[in-house]
Amino acid sequence: MLSKKAEDFLLKLRIELLFRGKNEDEVNSIEEELRDHITLAEENNDNIEDLLNTPIKSYADKFAKNLNMTQGLFKYILYFISFMFIMTTIPRMLDHSFQLTIALICYFVLIFLGSFIFILCFVKKSIMRWGDSKITYAIIGISSSAIFGLYLLSEYLLRNYPLYIIWSPNQTTNFTLGLILLLITMVTCFILKQKFYAGLILLLCIPNLIGTLFTGGDFTNKNYVMISSIALIIISWIFIIYIMIKYYREKRSTDTNGP
Repeated sequence: MLSKKAEDFLLKLRIELLFRGKNEDEVNSIEEELRDHITLAEENNDNIEDLLNTPIKSYADKFAKNLNMTQGLFKYILYFISFMFIMTTIPRMLDHSFQLTIALICYFVLIFLGSFIFILCFVKKSIMRWGDSKITYAIIGISSSAIFGLYLLSEYLLRNYPLYIIWSPNQTTNFTLGLILLLITMVTCFILKQKFYAGLILLLCIPNLIGTLFTGGDFTNKNYVMISSIALIIISWIFIIYIMIKYYREKRSTDTNGP
C-alpha cells in the first residue's frame, strides 16, 4: 500500500493530465506504471522524495506539454454542456413553457456555463492543494450545494422575470420543435455511442409526452400536470430501484470474487 504522499502525488498528476486533454486510457497507463515504480521503491526503502516533491505541472510536461481540447476530459465536457443545454430546452418545449428571452440567454451563458466552468476549476484547485482529504470533500460538497441553489433560484427568476421576450412560439410549434429536437438528440447520442445520454433525455421527456397523450395536447388541463407528475415519480422510482439493484449485484460479485 502506497503512502499518503504518494497517493496524493498520483491523484494530482492524474487530474493535471486529464485537464490537459490526455486520453483516460493513456492516463491510466501512466498512473499504473508510476504506481508500480513507487510501490517497488517504497518496498525497497528507496528514497523517492525527489520524485514526490517534483511540481506536478513540471512532471506532467513529460507526458502532455500542450493543452488538447479535442479529446479526453474536454471532449466529455463538450458532450455534457451540449446535453445540459438540450436538456433544459426540450422539456420546456414539450410542456409549452419555452420562450426565448434575455433571461434565458443570461441563464445559459452566465449561470449555467459560468458556474460549470467555475466548479470544474475550483475542484481542480482544491484537489491540487489538499489532495484526497476531508477538506477537499467538504469544499466540493459546499460549493456544489451552493451552485445547485443558484440553479434553483435562477429557474425561479427565469420563469417570473423574463426581462425581454425575443420569441414566444405557440403550442403547436413548441411541441413539434421539441419532438424533432428530441429525435435528433437521441440519434446523435447513438451515433456518438453515448447511449446513457440518449436514455436520460428520453426519461426526462416521457412524463410530458405521456401527459400530452392522455390530455390531447391540452397543457392548460389540470390532468396534464397530474399525469406528467405521476409519470415522473414512477420513472424516478424505477431508475432508483435499477441503480440500487445494479449496485448490490456488483457488490455481491466483488465480495464473491474478492480475496
